[in-house]
Amino acid sequence: MKKTNPIIRSIRVIFVLTSIVAAILGIAGGIEAQAFDGAYFNVVLTALISLAITFVPDFVANKDIMVMPIGLQALFSSFTFCAMFLGEIMDFYTRFSWWDTMLHFTSGVMFSLIGYMLFLSFNRDAGVRRRINPATVVMFTVCFSIACGAIWEIFEFGGDSLLGMNMQRWQSVVSNEQWSAMQNASNFSNPGLVNTMKDIISDTLGSLLSVFLILPLARHNNKYQKTSVPQAALLAEYNVALAGVYAFKNTPAPDMPVRAAKQGKVYRMTPRYKTAVSAVNQRRSAS
Repeated sequence: MKKTNPIIRSIRVIFVLTSIVAAILGIAGGIEAQAFDGAYFNVVLTALISLAITFVPDFVANKDIMVMPIGLQALFSSFTFCAMFLGEIMDFYTRFSWWDTMLHFTSGVMFSLIGYMLFLSFNRDAGVRRRINPATVVMFTVCFSIACGAIWEIFEFGGDSLLGMNMQRWQSVVSNEQWSAMQNASNFSNPGLVNTMKDIISDTLGSLLSVFLILPLARHNNKYQKTSVPQAALLAEYNVALAGVYAFKNTPAPDMPVRAAKQGKVYRMTPRYKTAVSAVNQRRSAS
């Protein structure tokens, strides 16, 4: 097993030390106030979850799922520290109104880069990878990043629902009179909804900004060439594959090339189509 990078190890040490200090201060505050409302328990739990998250890159690397560069792994661990420890435990989300938006925007860029590394890890044949349309790579990384933002919102909802936290800022700061006035006139009467949508929008903007980082990487040494295969051919390949996987023995083989010839159109028999047709014919023969 490869040794942990000193930078990552230092971030984890800071995690542990600051969490211990925060827990001691929380317990001391409870003793002084002679009231334990469970806040100190949430501090310890949040710190432990945050620390565990920093081990995710090591886990996926050891399982040979994907690999992350040291710089990206340090960014991931630092982001977790800023979001979980500084944001939740040190209450930076309340102290600085821009903290939440800044983190979500940053996460959009960060998870796009992680998505690109995931793409490389899933497509390890360089010859195949270099023939993939760069636009496909960019679309995957952007969608992956936005999906990670949505999963984070589910995590926040779970923390608020199960632990009584305020990660989605659902606890309103407006008076009852203001809330009653806005209830049927503005969605700002639901601060949790507004916070969630702002987070998703920030995630999306960060993901879109990452296009300027991902596209040059995807184009580097790329040998993709756009062909003139018509849409009908692509649809035919889909139909053949669908028939080959799900069709019953009496399903007739697709006749797209025959119908195209009758209409006076030139139809390109792609290798994938030939393979699919052969598989369907063998299946029918075996039946």
